Amino acid sequence: MQQSIKNSTLFQGFSPSRLLVRKVFILCISFLTTFSAITQSQKIEINNQQLIYVEADPLAYINKGYSIHLGYENWGWRFDLTKVKVDFPKSFEEAFYDTKAFDLITNISGFKIDYIGNRKNWTRHAFVGLDVNYQKLSFEHRTTQKSNDLNTFNIGLRGGYKLPIFKGFYVTPWAAVWRNVATTQHYNVETDSVSTNDWDWILTLHLGYAYSF
Repeated sequence: MQQSIKNSTLFQGFSPSRLLVRKVFILCISFLTTFSAITQSQKIEINNQQLIYVEADPLAYINKGYSIHLGYENWGWRFDLTKVKVDFPKSFEEAFYDTKAFDLITNISGFKIDYIGNRKNWTRHAFVGLDVNYQKLSFEHRTTQKSNDLNTFNIGLRGGYKLPIFKGFYVTPWAAVWRNVATTQHYNVETDSVSTNDWDWILTLHLGYAYSF
């Protein structure tokens, strides 16, 4: 039986294959470049109105956590800094990590770069982009209360759509697929075990407010 991993500090155990990281990054950039070329080939009225925005995921607050996303939008691009904490329900832990033995609290820090094209109106548009994040997965064994932190470093693609609500307020449903480029980590307590995922995905929505200038 594998021995339990000792509590980790930031990026402990992070040793992704350079070749794998390069391949994933090139794939993401190629996708964004192709999407940009297709969109710019269309005759769309250019609107370079710039804005700053703040977004939050209500599902994070429902699940005993928080979510804050600060961003800037201009030149056909969106730039987003992400900080999220979520205490996931048992149904999530069973579905995504195939375990009922561990409780999971995740902390996410990352950034997003989205291509929005030459939008006619900043309040409504689709986007596709690159999502990069570091996750600290804090697992607690429900029977013994022993805990340990596992780490992932994810690179992936995301897409969504911004819909206006009222005077700068909007909602953004979006989805992403991530590839964990860090080494797979494991945590074992007695006969129970859990591991980090090689692939992950998310389907959610954000509520936001933007100020244009």
